[in-house]
Amino acid sequence: MQRLYQFHQGTLIPHWFVGAVLIAAAAANIDPAATALATPFVPQSDDEKSKENDADQERVYSGPQPGEKITPFKVLRVKDDQAKELDIVKETKGTTLICFVHRLSNDDRILFGLGLVDFYASRHKELTSHIVLLSDDRAKMIEMLKGWTRGKVFTKSLLSVFTDGLEGPGSYGLNRNVAMTVLVAKGNKVVDNMVFQAPNYRDLETIMVAVAKALGKPEPTLSKVQQELRAERQRQADKKIKASPVFKLAPNAQLGRIMFGMVNPRGNRSKNAQRRGQQLLDWAGDSKERKSALKKYCKAVLTGDFNLDRYSRPALKKLAEE
Repeated sequence: MQRLYQFHQGTLIPHWFVGAVLIAAAAANIDPAATALATPFVPQSDDEKSKENDADQERVYSGPQPGEKITPFKVLRVKDDQAKELDIVKETKGTTLICFVHRLSNDDRILFGLGLVDFYASRHKELTSHIVLLSDDRAKMIEMLKGWTRGKVFTKSLLSVFTDGLEGPGSYGLNRNVAMTVLVAKGNKVVDNMVFQAPNYRDLETIMVAVAKALGKPEPTLSKVQQELRAERQRQADKKIKASPVFKLAPNAQLGRIMFGMVNPRGNRSKNAQRRGQQLLDWAGDSKERKSALKKYCKAVLTGDFNLDRYSRPALKKLAEE
């Protein structure tokens, strides 16, 4: 079953343009053969044939098409602070997802979005997932991916940089003028080829649906995967907070969570210290018992082995003295 993608030119900043995906769907529990027989044959008009030809001419091609084989090629796989040469196809078995990223946006939003695909891929042990950057500035891409792997945005996909520049593997016929080429292969044979000019979240759903079909799994929806990802990240955050020494020092869980945010600031550190300080005061309120507990807790954090910044330390000192 073929898909026709209408691509929209445009920037990923400040908004992603939504790409339209037209998918021919079969009705549930209906035999396709019986449906075809029950449907009268209506010949195409000359205008309809002309439109189909125009659409085919406008379609953007990049990479091996369905039915063609994927051949071995070498990349530099980046993990933490290491970059190691890897032959993708030789190291791959079963179902494979390969996302060739030809062009990054100014804020790398393509990679941010692919984190959602990576999360979906992590649910399937039988899937191998690759994200391959194509660039003539290999050193710059390696340093960027080192940061991404340290940040744990991707847990399943192997992040890599193609060893020989922007064009990608010569035998693949990749189109350098598109933003991303995505291949889904099974047994080293392409079962789906997707090309994106300005990827958006609906395109991410298209990728996940293609992977599900190759795996024989139920088709995922964007909203459901996003919901599952948010829940998983919340579980991981809760686990990290509860394991922290500053949380264990707290007289109760609510106070421990606030203090964790004080000791581990995100974003603007000055505003974070002000906001967390106010939250601590709000927790204590007018209760003498809570105020006493807060002072004791702040003193314990100040004298403990915590890496307090120049904003959180004075805020805690003030609370410890009040």
